[in-house]
Amino acid sequence: MEERSAQFIKGEEKGALYDAYNLLHTLAQDFQKPFDAPAVLVVGHQSSGKSALIEALMGFQFNQVGGGTKTRRPVALRMQYNPKCESPQCFLQGDDGVERAKTLGEIQEYIESENSRLENDPVRCFDSREINIRMEYKFCPNLILIDTPGLIAAPKTPKGSSANMQSRALQASAKEAEKLVISKMRCKDYIILCVEDTADWKHGQTREIVQKADPDLSRTVIVNTKLDTKIPQFGDPEDVEEFLKAPIVSKLAPHKLGGPFFTSVPSGRVGSGDSYLFRTDDEFVSSCADNEEKDREVVKSRLKAGPLVTKALLPRVGISRLRGFLERRVDECYRRNVAKIVPLLQAEHAAASTRLKACEAELDSLSIERLKAGADAFCDGFCASLKEAIHGSVVAPPGTFGETLAQENLKAGSFHDRCAMAVSERGWERLVVSDVGNRDHRLYGGSQYHRALREFSLATKCLRLPTITEDEVANAAGVGDTHDGVNFLRAACVIAVEKARTSFDPLLDSLKLRTNHIMDNLFPVAEYMLRQKMERQSKNKGRNDGSEIITNPQFRELVKTIFENFIEECSESCMRRCRDDLTALTRYITWDLNERSSGALRRSLPDQGDIVSVYQVAVASNEKAKKADKTTPAKHEGAADVSERALVKPAEYGNRQISANPNERERDYYNLLQLMEEAACARDANRTNLVVSGLVQHIVAQWRESFGKSVCTKFNCFYLLPFVEEFQRHLRSELQRVYEGDMTHIFDLDESKRVLQRQVDDLKNECAANKRLQEKFDSVSQMLQEQQKEGGGGNAQQKAPTRGGNKKANGRR
Repeated sequence: MEERSAQFIKGEEKGALYDAYNLLHTLAQDFQKPFDAPAVLVVGHQSSGKSALIEALMGFQFNQVGGGTKTRRPVALRMQYNPKCESPQCFLQGDDGVERAKTLGEIQEYIESENSRLENDPVRCFDSREINIRMEYKFCPNLILIDTPGLIAAPKTPKGSSANMQSRALQASAKEAEKLVISKMRCKDYIILCVEDTADWKHGQTREIVQKADPDLSRTVIVNTKLDTKIPQFGDPEDVEEFLKAPIVSKLAPHKLGGPFFTSVPSGRVGSGDSYLFRTDDEFVSSCADNEEKDREVVKSRLKAGPLVTKALLPRVGISRLRGFLERRVDECYRRNVAKIVPLLQAEHAAASTRLKACEAELDSLSIERLKAGADAFCDGFCASLKEAIHGSVVAPPGTFGETLAQENLKAGSFHDRCAMAVSERGWERLVVSDVGNRDHRLYGGSQYHRALREFSLATKCLRLPTITEDEVANAAGVGDTHDGVNFLRAACVIAVEKARTSFDPLLDSLKLRTNHIMDNLFPVAEYMLRQKMERQSKNKGRNDGSEIITNPQFRELVKTIFENFIEECSESCMRRCRDDLTALTRYITWDLNERSSGALRRSLPDQGDIVSVYQVAVASNEKAKKADKTTPAKHEGAADVSERALVKPAEYGNRQISANPNERERDYYNLLQLMEEAACARDANRTNLVVSGLVQHIVAQWRESFGKSVCTKFNCFYLLPFVEEFQRHLRSELQRVYEGDMTHIFDLDESKRVLQRQVDDLKNECAANKRLQEKFDSVSQMLQEQQKEGGGGNAQQKAPTRGGNKKANGRR
C-alpha cells in the first residue's frame, strides 16, 4: 500500500513538473521570451532514417519519409503522454502564435506546402523558424522532439576544376542546411540525438558536424539506424561485437552523453489503400515492437562472447531502450533547471511591469503633439541607424537581411551577364573570388555596396574590347575634302566613340540597378536596428514619448516612400554626372604626346609583327617599281634601300628621343615620307583594317580605365554620401510639408489609442501568466525538495540497521 502511494505521489509530481514546463514553453512562444525548455534535437543526414526514427518514438506516422530533402523547416513536436487519447490529438501553432486543433492530414499538408514553398524559393532553401506542433497520445513520451532538416553530403569539387551549376546549387544547399542545424545545436538546454547510418564507426559524417557545436559530445546521444540491414553484413561474431560496442567512439568521445543505440523501424506506411502496410497506428507500434524483439534475438544468436557481454550490449538495442534513456535524461534536465527558472521569471515579470506602467502613462497623456514628437524622434533614430548600417554594423542579423553575391545577382542582375566580357564564366568566377571577395558572405549596407563597386571595377577591367568589322572600317575611312587617302586617326576616332558608348552604357545601367537594390534593402535593416534600440531603451527606462508611431502602418509607408524617392533622386543625379563624364570622355579624343612621350602614337598602333604586314603593300609596290623602271636604276635602288631599311622598326626605337645624327635624321625623313605616301596615296584594305582596329582598341582601353575610376568616384560622392549627410535634413523637410497639411491619415489618435490599449492588455496578460507560472514552479520546487528529504530519510533508516547489523556481526566474529 505504501509503495502504491509513493508511486502515486511520484506520478503526481512528475505530471506537475511536465505541466509547468509546458506552460513555460507556451509563455515563451506567446510572448517571445528567451526560455528554452529541455528538448531532444534530432540531427542526421538525408535518408539516414531520421524521420522514421522520430515516428517510432512518437508512436504514429505524420511526416514525409524517403530520399531527398523532406524537411526544410525544423518541426518542434511537444509530445504529452495521455492514456485517454486513443488517436493522436494534434494542435498546430500558426504564424500569429495561436494554437489550433488540426488533424494529422492537415498537419501533413501544411508541412508539405512549406517544403514546396522553400524548394521553389529563389533566395533560400531552408527556414530556421520552427513549425510548432503539440500532440497528446497514449503512446507519446513526455518529450519535446525537434526534427531538423536532413544534412546533405554534397560531392566535393576536385582541385583544378570548376563545379557546374547543379553542383554549386547542391553545395550551397548543403552549407545552408548545415549552418541551420549547427545554430540549433548550440542551445545548451538541448540533448542532441545524432542519427548515423554506418557500418564502420571510423566514418561518422553526422558525428563530425555535431562536434562543431558539441565538441566532446557531452550533450549527444548516438543512435545507429537500420540495424536489421547491418547485422547480415558481418560474417564473424567478433565483428558484430565490435560494431555493437563501438570502442573507437568511446575512445574518441569518452564524455559522450549516451549510446550508441541501435534501432530498426518497419518500412511500411499507415493508410487505408492497398499500397499501405499498416491500417492503424496501433499496428505500426506493434510492428516496431516486433522488430525490436527480432533484432534482439538476432543479436543474441550472433554474439558468442558469453552472457555478460550479451547482457551489456542488449540494452542498447531497440526503440524502447532509446526512448526510456531519452525520457530519463530529459527528466533530469527538467529537475535540474527548476531552481533557475523562477529567478528568470521574476526578472521578466519586473521588466513587463515597468513597460506596463510606461504604456499606461503614455495612454493617459496621448496627443497630436506627442505623436509628432515621436515621429521626429523616429526620423532621427532611423537616420542614425541608416548611417550605422552604411558605416558597418552587426545589429541586424546577416542571415535575415544579408545577401550573398549570388542572391544579389539573382535579384538585381550580374555585370558578367549584361555586358560582353573578355573572360569566360569560369574565369569570371575565379576573378570574383580573388579580386572581389566576400562572394559567399551575407552582406548588407556599406559592406554590400563596397562589394558591388569592387565587382564593377573588375567588370570594367574585364570588359571586352570592341570587335571592328571590315564593313565598319571601310565606311569609317570615307574620303576627305582635299584628297582620297585614308585618315587613320579620324576613322579610328569615329568607330571608337560609337563602340565606347555601346560598351559603357550597359555597364553603367547595371551599376545603377545594383546600387538601388542595395539601398532599397537598407530600409528594413535600419528599421530593425531602430526597433532593437528602442526595445532596449524601453526595458531600461520605460517607453519613449510617442514611440507607438512606429506601429502606425501609414506613417511607416510615408517614411518608406520618402526614402525610395530619395534613392531615385540620388541615382538620377549621379547618373547624370556619370553620363556627362562619359560624353566628355568619348566625344573628343586628345592625343597628349607630351604626357605620354613621343612613343604614344607608336604604342597605339598594332604590334611589331602586325606592323610588318601593314607595310607589305609598300614592299610589293617598291619591288614592282624597281622592275618596271629600268631607265633610272640608281635612283630607285637608293629609294628601295631606304624603304627596306624602314620596314621593320627596332623595339627600342619608339622609346628614345630622335637622334641628331645625320644618318638617323635621313632615315627618319624617309620613314616619314613613306608613311605619308602610304597614308595619302594608297588604299589597301588589310593595312587599313589593322591600323584602324589597333587605334580603336587602344582608345577604348584607355577610356575603360578612366571610365571605371571616374564612375566609382562619382557614385561615392554623389550617391552614397547624400544618405549620410543629406537624408536626415531631406526627411525632416518632407515631414514638415506633411505636418502643414491634413495629418488625420497619419496621426490618428483613435488608432494610436487602440494600439496602446492592445499593448497594455498584452502586458497585463503576460504579467498574469508569469505570476501563475512562478507559483507553479514554486510548488514543483517544493515537491522536489520534500521528495529529496523523504528519500534521504529513507536511505538513512535503511543504512542504520545495516551498520548496526555489521557491528553485531563483528562482535560475533
